[in-house]
Amino acid sequence: MGNDGGSIAERAELVKLKKPEKRVESYLVAKQRAQFCSLTKERLRKPIACCRVGYLYNYDSLLKAFMDKKIPQELKHLQNMKKVKKLNITENPDKNNEFPFVCSISQKALNGKDKFLALWTCGCVFNKKLIKDLKIKELKCPICNKEYTDKDIVQLCPTNEDAEIKKAQVQKEIQLKDKQKEDQKQSFKVSDAIENLEQQQKKKICTEECKIMRKAMDNNKLQNLQNQGQDVKKNEIYQSLFHQQHKLEDNLFTRNVRFGNR
Repeated sequence: MGNDGGSIAERAELVKLKKPEKRVESYLVAKQRAQFCSLTKERLRKPIACCRVGYLYNYDSLLKAFMDKKIPQELKHLQNMKKVKKLNITENPDKNNEFPFVCSISQKALNGKDKFLALWTCGCVFNKKLIKDLKIKELKCPICNKEYTDKDIVQLCPTNEDAEIKKAQVQKEIQLKDKQKEDQKQSFKVSDAIENLEQQQKKKICTEECKIMRKAMDNNKLQNLQNQGQDVKKNEIYQSLFHQQHKLEDNLFTRNVRFGNR
């Protein structure tokens, strides 16, 4: 299909392509997560907790949900209260502001647009730009100065895409830990079986040795009894010699002499 000067027109020039739809989430979803509890959809109020994915919760509501066993399927990564962290977060001094919390140092609002971080070690919450602004090179909390690792960093109020990626990571970690626990249980079972087998063998050897010792003791007792019997017989024979001599001497003549009858 020729055009000016023999150039070939592309499909994009001839056909109007449908513009890609903009995803509704992004800032609006992150903004809602900065304002409302991800569990009850109520306005956030202290005390506040977060999970590894970065969702914010009213701590009291979360605790009640665990006690009543009413955790929804979309929050299945919350297995127990150990999977959440109570946050050290600062309330917004402007009570009329739509965002209830701010960074304690920069006083910037946790609005879902600016990236805020929470540390799993200490629970402190701060604006991510604070690390760059303060030129912090060491992995220490800018609020409490406590050390942390990269695994302790949780980005709060994530978009849906970031949340799904984080959920997959958390689920993978849970499966890995479960597998390690199962392998550990199996190793314990094997070690217990080996230990029980060794104990049984030891008991068997002990019982056999006890039988041999008892038999030897019985033989010794029998031998001692036989020896004692022989000794008794010898003593009786020896004593009988004197008794017989006494009997032989104890005749009529000796009796008459003994009693004065001659």
